[in-house]
Formats: sequence, C-alpha cells, structure tokens
Amino acid sequence: MTVKIEAITSKLGRHISGLVVIVVAGSLAGCTKPAPPGPVVRTGAATAAISSTVTEPVGYETIYLSGMTGTLRAPAGSPPGTPVPDSGDTETQATRALDNIKNALASKGLGFGDIVMMHAYLAPDPQTGRGDSAGWSRAYSKFFGVADQPNKPARTSVTVVLGSPAAKIEIETIAVRKPAEKR
Repeated sequence: MTVKIEAITSKLGRHISGLVVIVVAGSLAGCTKPAPPGPVVRTGAATAAISSTVTEPVGYETIYLSGMTGTLRAPAGSPPGTPVPDSGDTETQATRALDNIKNALASKGLGFGDIVMMHAYLAPDPQTGRGDSAGWSRAYSKFFGVADQPNKPARTSVTVVLGSPAAKIEIETIAVRKPAEKR
C-alpha cells in the first residue's frame, strides 16, 4: 500500500511541477518588452526617383495629410469674387505645395524623410490633355533623393480635373512616425 501511495504522490508532484513551470514562464513572458520595430524599409533602384515599395514596421503611427496645393489666394480683405493671382506653372505650384507639406509635417514633429507614400494629382494641359509630369518631377527632385534627404517615398501621379481652376497640382501625403520609445 505504501508503494502505491508514493507512486501517486510522485506522479502528482510531476504534474504540479510542470504546471508551476508553465505559470512562471507565462508570467515572465508578460514582463519582457517586445522587440522594438525596425526601420521603414524602402526598395527600388538607387537611380529611381521613387521607391518601388515602402514597408512600415508594426507599431508605427500613420499620419495622413489632405491634398495640398500651391495656389495663391486673393489678397486679404479682397471682396468676394476677386480673381486670384496667377499661381505659376506646375513646377512652381508643386514646389509651393511641397513647402506647405513640409510645414504641416513639421507641426507634427515630422519631415520629408518620414513620408512613405505620395499621390500627386495633375491638372490637364488644355492643349494636350496631359498633366505636366516633367514640372512635377523637377519640383519633387529638389526635396527627395538628395544628399540631405535621401529617402524616397512610393508615389503615384495621375491627371485629373482638380477642384480649383487655378490649381495645376494637388499632393496627398502619408507619413509614419516611430513609436514613442524609439524616438
């Protein structure tokens, strides 16, 4: 009888020991920090103006900027219906729009290097029906893929009818921010 009781006690002890190991391991797992997210990964030819793909790590915050233009407004205090001044060609408007985007990003503690995606909407030229992609590219190349800001976002450019007849381009932007503990 003694042998049988000891065998049952020994078997029960092994089960309890196994349960203790599982509980302790589970508790310790809750105490460890998850691995920090890596950097944003951009792929594509080094000579290309844009990235083919951009991968945002888990845990990053995504910031969406509404479409911004580079059109000028009528002078302050002008009566309603006052025509707006000529806002310039596509390159001029795109440069101004990118400056507006830069300011909007800065207000969130971000910069051009944090942009992962851009959508550029180009107004059609009345003669050709096509947007001025060359003017847009000239403006873009002043800000992206340059020595002080080498990051290039993924990008799409399409010709559409814009809401303002003065606008030649509208640029929508998506940026990401590292998690707080990585900043």
